[in-house]
Amino acid sequence: MATETNKKLVQWSPTEIKAELLKKYPPKVARKRAKQILINEALENETPEISANIRTIPGIISMRGCTYAGCKGVIMGPTRDIVNITHGPIGCAFYSWLTRRNQTDAGPDGENYMPYCFSTDMQDQDIIFGGEKKLAEAIQEAYDLFHPKSIAVFATCPVGLIGDDIHTVTKNMKEKLGDCNVYAFSCEGYKGVSQSAGHHIA
Repeated sequence: MATETNKKLVQWSPTEIKAELLKKYPPKVARKRAKQILINEALENETPEISANIRTIPGIISMRGCTYAGCKGVIMGPTRDIVNITHGPIGCAFYSWLTRRNQTDAGPDGENYMPYCFSTDMQDQDIIFGGEKKLAEAIQEAYDLFHPKSIAVFATCPVGLIGDDIHTVTKNMKEKLGDCNVYAFSCEGYKGVSQSAGHHIA
């Protein structure tokens, strides 16, 4: 809306406003941007939908964070006294670890596992034959090295696709270790529209 000198109210149509906004962009960018600017008007038998509100493509982090990134990277990542193990390819683990912006000093108990990147580093053979044994070995190794009070395991896309039962593995390891709380999050990257689904899973 705009106001004339005589204080009369001038009504601009949403289509005109959108066209005015798009003038600022080069033609190619304007075509893409036009799909993202939504005119919210009531139309019979039609609901406006934002074209960007689609599921992320697993492995394409440049779109926005996936469910795994929301669970492991955002919510559980800042926990310095928990060993966070990524069950999946090293790229997923490295992405959620390298982008940690909230590094911290050790607490009163001296525990701080945030500087470490724990991963099962799944390879082709693990995806073909299953990675549950490798996960159990990774949990045991982390426990032997650090003796943490808690170990969290995070599932990535391949884990969900091949059906590794991370909850049974963590339950068995919790019983075996005794003094360490071991648990898992089914936060495969393809779950949910964006990383916010991972926030809820955590």
